[in-house]
Amino acid sequence: MGSTDISWLNLLLGSFVLLLPVWILFHYKTGLVKAMVIAFARMGVQLTLVGIYLGYIFKLDYWWLNLLWVLMMIFAACFTIIKRSELKQRKFFIPVLIGVLANIILNAAIFSFIIVGKHNFFYARYLIPIIGMIIGNCLSSAIIGLRSFYQEISKEEERYRYYLMCGATKNEALFPFFSDALKNAFSPSIASTATIGLIWLPGMMTGQILGGSDPTTAIKYQIIIMIAIFVGGVVTVFLSLMLSKDFAFDEYYMFDKSIYLEKKQAKNKEGK
Repeated sequence: MGSTDISWLNLLLGSFVLLLPVWILFHYKTGLVKAMVIAFARMGVQLTLVGIYLGYIFKLDYWWLNLLWVLMMIFAACFTIIKRSELKQRKFFIPVLIGVLANIILNAAIFSFIIVGKHNFFYARYLIPIIGMIIGNCLSSAIIGLRSFYQEISKEEERYRYYLMCGATKNEALFPFFSDALKNAFSPSIASTATIGLIWLPGMMTGQILGGSDPTTAIKYQIIIMIAIFVGGVVTVFLSLMLSKDFAFDEYYMFDKSIYLEKKQAKNKEGK
């Protein structure tokens, strides 16, 4: 039994429910209406184009084309993480890229050799959706982790310097900031994971069940995907922070605020 298809007309009619949040956001003058409309319009266009494109990729199923698509997702994720963290691309691209790549390599090895088998995993139907979920779900954690770490150091620079004056090494002085960044990045996902099955059903599991898969099979995939997402997120944030801190401090261990984008630097000056 397969899933019931949705006609384009019904999809369009169902989308009119967005008028409710548009009215609420407009009425309370949040300034989010334009951003919301653009975001959902982009989502619709992008997913439609991707759906058409993936249809061709799944039929062709060339390994080099599959890897090219994965590389495009990786680069897009890196640029998004750094931009949303309000940091400069040229200083943080390599550390974040290494963090994302480590995430992909680790989880690809687990899925290809343990879960679905190395022959099945590199089929486009497996490779692209699984890697896409792993990358996509580490974005928010990476953004929160990087932003929290560097914003806290910027605000509490005197505390950081005090640790150095007391004889702490740079890593020792940064330890409490590192700890707080990891807490901020992963506390929401840990809380969310603890309620899966009790309060909500994840998207992958729901999609498989709607597509006609056995619920037990869907549950197995969802469990391993949730583990992969969390482990990959921790690896990405940890490596991004560990590697990027070498670019964020000068030879005297002083924090370099030029790592921020111009808008962020202006905000910092105004705050002072």
